[in-house]
Amino acid sequence: MPRFEMYLFIVETDDGQVQSSEAEVICWVRDSNDMQEIRDAADKVVSDKIESSERVIMFGTATIKVKGEDIMDLSFRNNDLDENEVDRVIDLLSTEEGVVH
Repeated sequence: MPRFEMYLFIVETDDGQVQSSEAEVICWVRDSNDMQEIRDAADKVVSDKIESSERVIMFGTATIKVKGEDIMDLSFRNNDLDENEVDRVIDLLSTEEGVVH
């Protein structure tokens, strides 16, 4: 049965603490050339992760690969959170320089 791989990067918050996590997920589909089927399966995995999380998910990305080739990137963001707080965390994670603690 055809499949695709999805690499998830998720940033969560709980009691003022921000954590990131990465996961690799294998998804089975009927046709690995059907972009809509792949997108629907990927959306379900992301939705299930968001719904089952014990922490509040701030944002995340998913890279989808078929036969080792990147075919799609998805991004998601929690619109119920303070937009400035989410932007601040995104800026912190995307800084190329080291972070001073």
